[in-house]
Amino acid sequence: MKNKAGNQLVLMILFFLMLLAIVLFHVYILEGEQKLIWMVFLAILIFFVIVHNLKVTALKKDLEAEVQKNKDVHDRLIVKYKIESTLSKISSVLSFTDNLDEKIEESLGMLGELCSADRAYVFRLIDNGNTINNTHEWCANGVKPQKEMLQNLPGSDYQWWLEKLTAEGAIHIKDIEELPPEAEKEKEILLSQDIKSLISLPFCIENGITGFIGFDNVREANEWTKQDIEILNTYANMLAMAFRKKSIAEELNLERKQLLSIFDSIEEPVYVSDPCTHEILYANKFLKQVLGENPLGKKCYQALQKSNEPCNFCTNSIILRNKNQVHKWEYHNPITEKDYLVLDKIIKWTDGSEVRLEMAHDITEIKQAEITIKESEENFKKIIDNSPLPIAIMNSCGEFEYTNHKLIEMIGYTIDDIPTISEWWDTVYPDPDYRRIAQENWKEISSKNDTGISGEWIIKCRDGSERQVIVYFAKTNGNVLFIINDLTELKNAQSALMIDESCLETLHELSYMNGLSIDNIGSFALKEGIKLTGSKTGVIGFFGENKKLSSIITKPEYLLKTYGFTDNDLMCGLESCHRWRELLESKKPLILNEPGEMELAGCPDIFKKIDIWSYLATPILYENKVVGFLAVANKKDDYTKNDARQIELITQMMGGMILLKHSENELKIYNRKLEDTNDELRKVNDELQSLDEMKSNFLSNMSHELKTPLISIMGFGELVGDEALGPLNKEQKRAMKVVNSNSDQLKRLIESLLFMSSLQAKNYEYEYSKLNLPQIVEKALSIISMKNTDKQLTVEYNVPDSLPFVSGDSNYLCEVFIHLIDNAFKFTPSGGKISIFGKHEDIGIHIIIEDTGIGIPDTKIMKTFDSFYQLDGSLTRRYGGTGIGLNLCKRITEDHGGKLWIESIEGVGTKVHVILPVMNTVLNPSIPS
Repeated sequence: MKNKAGNQLVLMILFFLMLLAIVLFHVYILEGEQKLIWMVFLAILIFFVIVHNLKVTALKKDLEAEVQKNKDVHDRLIVKYKIESTLSKISSVLSFTDNLDEKIEESLGMLGELCSADRAYVFRLIDNGNTINNTHEWCANGVKPQKEMLQNLPGSDYQWWLEKLTAEGAIHIKDIEELPPEAEKEKEILLSQDIKSLISLPFCIENGITGFIGFDNVREANEWTKQDIEILNTYANMLAMAFRKKSIAEELNLERKQLLSIFDSIEEPVYVSDPCTHEILYANKFLKQVLGENPLGKKCYQALQKSNEPCNFCTNSIILRNKNQVHKWEYHNPITEKDYLVLDKIIKWTDGSEVRLEMAHDITEIKQAEITIKESEENFKKIIDNSPLPIAIMNSCGEFEYTNHKLIEMIGYTIDDIPTISEWWDTVYPDPDYRRIAQENWKEISSKNDTGISGEWIIKCRDGSERQVIVYFAKTNGNVLFIINDLTELKNAQSALMIDESCLETLHELSYMNGLSIDNIGSFALKEGIKLTGSKTGVIGFFGENKKLSSIITKPEYLLKTYGFTDNDLMCGLESCHRWRELLESKKPLILNEPGEMELAGCPDIFKKIDIWSYLATPILYENKVVGFLAVANKKDDYTKNDARQIELITQMMGGMILLKHSENELKIYNRKLEDTNDELRKVNDELQSLDEMKSNFLSNMSHELKTPLISIMGFGELVGDEALGPLNKEQKRAMKVVNSNSDQLKRLIESLLFMSSLQAKNYEYEYSKLNLPQIVEKALSIISMKNTDKQLTVEYNVPDSLPFVSGDSNYLCEVFIHLIDNAFKFTPSGGKISIFGKHEDIGIHIIIEDTGIGIPDTKIMKTFDSFYQLDGSLTRRYGGTGIGLNLCKRITEDHGGKLWIESIEGVGTKVHVILPVMNTVLNPSIPS
């Protein structure tokens, strides 16, 4: 620019000198007309120069404007490309539901850097907006995270925020001080985080706000642009889609598990295979039993046909052409010599691929019946009468010539009631639309085939009930033979499987009640029986030695008092009921849904006043003798066989528990005899102590020997995992992560064994020093939290830093709290809560670690402090551990003059209490033990 300005200045000086020379030439040399001509020439020249300069100046301005315009366009394109590139990366990151939380954190970082935010966050609304949690957060360098402080916020305190998001779809705050008075709560929490400006947008799933996202600035106020809002809105849509996709994936996975569970309950072959590779992906329990092996991974023709090539009758090409239809066909297996009705269909597998689902129904008996009929028509009616399947014969005129007893028994109509096929349609298919579909199906199939399946239909019986059936037909000598296979019980059994899950949970809980009395067990069983059957009331009773009712329990407890009756009144009423003897003699469940006049007349007054209109009673058997009964009454709908089956399962378990109680009494007798052997055991005890000493020496030596190679394993494992020895792929990184994690676990196990051996040998020393206990607890929490980042747990921490100091060994005390907090994380399922509190009491510093985990039975709490004790062997396999952690923790705590004890409720959670004396104080003997 300076060179151009200099050149222009030189040109102007030269032009001025030339003009001056012309003027001087004109004044001193030229005369007359020449002077006039030169003046004209000079004026024209000056005019031309002025016009030229003006034009050059205008062109220069236009050129500069065009250059600036192109530069602005280029800058906008760069910004647009950067935005689209970032959103594309975010879309790619959120496209899969695996590790979604990590991906959200990563995408928030991209978004925050793109929009120059100090902090980007995601909040989720829980319990219909009653609770607000900060689930994900990204902070710029130097910005303090706020996520841990923003948990379990009550939604009622932030109504202004939620209502503004709902009404306006966004919150844009340029200055926190400008918030209205009704946003006092919001202003308070924003100021506590030093937020100066922010923008927030909601995200919706299924047309409802389920959370919100946003940016905020803490270093300086900022007015967010329209472009920032559009970016944030796009991200909100992506996030909602990611959450919805994850939810759908979880629902599909659950549906798949339920479907496979149903398949396993079917007593017919069912399998899933890849229609392209023929590889078997799933086989149900029945098929595995038939094959005698698990065929997963094998080719279907190898496992089922013992062939090395695909079957020549394979239907894969057919079902791939008709993916939305079920292909039904019949097949005779030469290996098993059985005939099957096979149903094939293309379904979606868990990975989204299209697979073949095949279900086979054994129709060997039906096919054999057809063959027998064709070979010997003289005896076919006799065979049909003895057939377990309903069968009918129709002539060419559409008239039924014969129906067997099984068909009459099933539908309730005789051949006189339904003499023709037309009346069959009108009678068993009363719905005209459904009847039309069945008729069209029959006409289409029967016109093309001499044998086949007319379809799977629901028919109406004479008593009003409905049966689900498959109808087979075969044409012979002008007649048509119909064979009906009743699938109703199979379908009902499949439906009952879902109900049985609740019954299994009840039986599982009942199995853990052996330590309780029979009355307590009976009360629980009655309550669950009422709940499982949907009844209003119930009673359970037990017989004495005289075979008379000795005790009863009613639910609800106030039932008898409400009507002015006692337990004796109810027992007398039960024994006077005319069906009471039937229950005791048949030893089978008794159901009454619609009492007749005789029932009502013979019913005791107590039942009439209480208004019992239906009931289900089941005997409790002990060694095939009736020792009690369980009855439920007044269900809204009719009691079914499934209800009876569930109550019968409960009473069967109660019979076993009664047997167990009798066995316990016998054991008490034997226990007296065992006491006589105690003297001999005491003599053996001395020998055991020497063996225990040998065991301790062995543990100490073996732990030292194990620790030496473990140091090398952990060292090289960390080098490989940190890629110090070379880069790793994704699977190798995952493998090394498992190796390092298990090595760390093995190290802690060896250190525990070393400490156990040192405790027993009494060759250890504590290095006492002045300690800040909250720092030790916080350090232990951070170590365990890093190991459990994949668990969705809520952690509440409230141990004040102002607590007095304690005297102790920092390493040993840290190990105590690592063990205790690790147990809380280990035994608390995802979605649970862990709370850690600390306070100063007269007896010392009291630390409480509380969780909502599986809990411990009352009878086993004290045993948890024994060396190498586990509540259950299955827990060792499921959760890991050796059972020495609590024993170590208790001994270390007591060595420091403290106390450690446990409070727990099974299925609710556990509280671990640790009390350590304040420095320079003596432990108060009133501390609970």
